[in-house]
Amino acid sequence: MAEVRTLSDEEAAVVAGGQLPIPTDADPAETAEWLSSLDYVLKSKGPERVKYLLKAIDTRARREGVDVPLEINTPYVNTIPPHKQPPYPGNRELERRIKSLIRWNA
Repeated sequence: MAEVRTLSDEEAAVVAGGQLPIPTDADPAETAEWLSSLDYVLKSKGPERVKYLLKAIDTRARREGVDVPLEINTPYVNTIPPHKQPPYPGNRELERRIKSLIRWNA
């Protein structure tokens, strides 16, 4: 089974587009039960089972007429931390100067 890593609030904010999608909770106890169940399935069955269940819940909610927001974004997350990125290839100052000259001459 694949190793599962939990995102920190900061990482989740980046994945969610810079905002944590947590509106005011009308029933915190019920939410805690759902999240506890999700944690259990994730740990015992893995992420693929969680994906399947979330898709099934989404499908059922839509079928019942719930207006579920359509998430249209790419799942890309830069997995290379800034301190591990290789140095910029080439000469940044020279390239910046050439770009400025081209823009000035346009």
